[in-house]
Amino acid sequence: MKIAIIGAGVAGVVTLKYALERGHECECFEETGEFGGTWVYTDKTGVDENGMKIYRTMYKDLITNLPKEVMFFLDFPYPEHIKESIITQPQVLQYLTDYVNKFDLEKHIKYHQTVVKVRPHNDDKWTVTTENVINKTQNSKIYESVFVCNGHFRYPKLPNIDSRNLFNGLQMHSSDYRNQNLYKNKRVLVIGASYSGIDVANHIKSVTKKLCLSHWSPTNVKIESVVNKPAVSKMYPQGAVFADGTVEEFDIVIYCTGYEYKFPFLDDSCGITVNDNWVKPLYKHVINIERPTMYFIGIPFLVAAFQCCDIQARFSLAALEKKFVLPQKQHMLKDLNDYEFELKKNNVPNRHTHKIGQRIVSYFAELAEIAAIRPIPNVYAKLYSYVISQFGNQSKNYVILNDEHFIVC
Repeated sequence: MKIAIIGAGVAGVVTLKYALERGHECECFEETGEFGGTWVYTDKTGVDENGMKIYRTMYKDLITNLPKEVMFFLDFPYPEHIKESIITQPQVLQYLTDYVNKFDLEKHIKYHQTVVKVRPHNDDKWTVTTENVINKTQNSKIYESVFVCNGHFRYPKLPNIDSRNLFNGLQMHSSDYRNQNLYKNKRVLVIGASYSGIDVANHIKSVTKKLCLSHWSPTNVKIESVVNKPAVSKMYPQGAVFADGTVEEFDIVIYCTGYEYKFPFLDDSCGITVNDNWVKPLYKHVINIERPTMYFIGIPFLVAAFQCCDIQARFSLAALEKKFVLPQKQHMLKDLNDYEFELKKNNVPNRHTHKIGQRIVSYFAELAEIAAIRPIPNVYAKLYSYVISQFGNQSKNYVILNDEHFIVC
């Protein structure tokens, strides 16, 4: 089958590998000149030489907050000489480079091609229109399937804070953070105390004059020389007023407040909507229920992304190839409605619909069982669950003993 793959990051390259392995004719469209997605570092922000917005979110000297044991594809482990579990951004990018080279994927990646429109063609095919970002020429082709692999670290999400525009200092999203230089001897407020907020705070704490970390809910994370603050209730020209009534002055505010799911290239006729970061209607966070030859790889968050993309790609290809009987539309919608009912019963907001977290073991197992494909050994999902339960206090090394057990070193 002819398959269009949108994006050459983690989701795109693993999908490309498995699709080619099964004999499909693939084109993977990447609007930059490199594969690797979020794992590619550049010190540039704003707009590139082709007039395209720079969506790179990687910052200099990043150390992974997950062990490499949950950051690999099922059939391609890290080299044996890398003993440590917590590794660097260049090591992860080298892993992806080795993967692309090993399976000869790069010749199928169409660089500097941005997808501008995807629309149904008849009942079971797709017209995909791309634009060359250098010379702005467009081209349309017909495919039998579309895999949406454009990631969800692309469109920064900013909080709705009263009077935010009154602040006279610099405001920026963590997507534009690159290194410490801008923050030397500055009074800095980091808003958002999840992974990126804690990472950024740790990166700049040694150079700032004052550093506060604001969070919406109480946190046990304590960083030396960083002051924990509650949520911001409003901004004023010199700084912020917090929910506890305290007032602080700042020079810079960094929003570590996540990203929005957006698919501007999908025509309305594709049947996909996004409501408060809930992409629907998707079956098992993957298959477009309205048109089930469109697949979304890598939508879930708080999950082992490499392995999630690995099993989702294989699940999708099994569905495309009719290796298992996909439920009828009304049954898939019922499954989605039942899932929504459970979320609401547990007071889970729409924006957390795709949050997997501690459900990772059952989610991976469910995909494998439905599609009758090779499962991700439980040990990796268990390790991921353990690591996120130790958030802010992770160990440095982990050893996989077998398909069920690991040890902490």
